[in-house]
Amino acid sequence: MPAAAGARRLPVRFDERVWQEALRGFSGRALEVAVSTRKRLELDGLALAEALACEAQGADGTLLAGCAKVYLPLGQGPASQRPFGMVVQLARGGQQELLWVFVAFGPRHPRPGVRTVYERAHRRLHGRFP
Repeated sequence: MPAAAGARRLPVRFDERVWQEALRGFSGRALEVAVSTRKRLELDGLALAEALACEAQGADGTLLAGCAKVYLPLGQGPASQRPFGMVVQLARGGQQELLWVFVAFGPRHPRPGVRTVYERAHRRLHGRFP
């Protein structure tokens, strides 16, 4: 379901090295969702309403102040039915315009032993898992 007409959308920047690292180990539905989401975001940007603020300090030890989470697949039912997520950060581009920067992709509530998208984002930002 597309964002409401007139909703503010910001471009999303994907660093190819970060993207490839984020997708390592994923296949099937997860990979399909990640790739199709990237294509859509590069084409249309991300609406502010589709990005929800992450907790600055999560109960799982993650530190994601200034980050936002996006439930995936985009716009397909309630959050509880969207198993994947993407973490992005607001940044300023070359002309000082606001944009989103991709940080991490992964499952939101995986089976035991699999890192969440939030843990993956923490590692990307802080160099280690919480």
